[in-house]
Amino acid sequence: MLERMASGGLVIVLVIFMLIQRENLRNRLIRLIGYGRVTITTKALEEAAQRISRYLLMQSIINASFGIAVCIALYLFGLPYAFLWGFLAAVLRFIPYVGPVAAALLPSVLSMAVFPGWTWPLLVIATIIVLELINNMILEPLLYGESAGVSEVGLLIAVAFWTWLWGPIGLVLSTPLTVCVVVISKYMPQLDFIGVLMSDEPVIEPSISYYQRLLAMDQDEATEIVEEHLKSHPKEQIFDDLLVPALNYLKRDFAFGKMADNEQQSVLQATREIIEDLDVFKTENGSLPAPAAEMATAIQTPEGTPKVQIMGCPVRDEADELSLLMLRQLLDPLRYELEVIGDELLAAEIIDQIAEKKPALVCLASLPPGGLAQTRYLCKRLRTRFPDSKLIVGRWGGRTDNSNALTDAGADRIGNKIIETRDQIVQLSQILPH
Repeated sequence: MLERMASGGLVIVLVIFMLIQRENLRNRLIRLIGYGRVTITTKALEEAAQRISRYLLMQSIINASFGIAVCIALYLFGLPYAFLWGFLAAVLRFIPYVGPVAAALLPSVLSMAVFPGWTWPLLVIATIIVLELINNMILEPLLYGESAGVSEVGLLIAVAFWTWLWGPIGLVLSTPLTVCVVVISKYMPQLDFIGVLMSDEPVIEPSISYYQRLLAMDQDEATEIVEEHLKSHPKEQIFDDLLVPALNYLKRDFAFGKMADNEQQSVLQATREIIEDLDVFKTENGSLPAPAAEMATAIQTPEGTPKVQIMGCPVRDEADELSLLMLRQLLDPLRYELEVIGDELLAAEIIDQIAEKKPALVCLASLPPGGLAQTRYLCKRLRTRFPDSKLIVGRWGGRTDNSNALTDAGADRIGNKIIETRDQIVQLSQILPH
């Protein structure tokens, strides 16, 4: 017991002197890290100070309001020393996890001794619980806005560590100390694993998380990721943000032999079903909601004009075919008709299909990685056979440094995103003969 008290007293004295000498300690820390890293050190110190200051300020406001509410409620109930219990409730809430329990326990025990029966003690306990829930569910999300930057699990582990190291004082200081550690790890690559494990920031991009769920054959959670993304992003971006990158990852892994053919087919089938489900975001009359229809309606088409016929040709495989199905969802069905042919057709069969249908536009889809040589070959053959046709190539998810090679092969437009290709189709459709 004496050892714990001595450790607590030492920590309190140390914190006081560190606060008094904070400028001197800051300068010594900058000198120790080195002048060459003064910018990074300054940013880390400023961010840590801002996070801790905001956390303590918001925590003080919330705890003070909780203490005042407890004081008023207990005074109205007639419990002795209501002001003392309200003050203790406000102070104890600074201690993570244990504090709120202690703040509720003390007046609850006293109410059992003061009031006859169970009615008033239960009312006191219920009131404190309700006030705690109001703080946790309303005030904290409203006032905190940006959190301290530490995940709940990470903070719980940190609380256990600091409590083991310094006892009750470590429990009180656990949040500020953990914030400092997380901020430092953000600016030091050697400690990046700490930020990954303890920060509350997402550590996996949504597209990778979505692809990982497909690999795990968890289509339900993959669909949930898509639905969550739709809540905070325009619906027309869902393909370029999630589905196309997942197909890019799939083609890369399959090319390097990291997955079997049945695993690839499972991901492709799940993607096809998700694409079909996404079709529900079209309106009842078949047109796309804003802003997806904004580009399509930029230039009005005369009433009675027939639909623009487009032939979608996957260059290599089923992934290319699925990407064309995504493109079809972004086109207004009242103005455009995109027919997607099968991915099993050879180049000669594709040319025969185009000669038979005579579409106004031809769109080739070839998702990276790879496929550039096949795309160039097909472009040259199409340009030779149909010199007056408009030819668009979709290299969705790829780089722009291959555009010249495809343009030289005969492509009129090259798009690196599905939305970009959609806009190119709209633009080219305005100059087509009607």
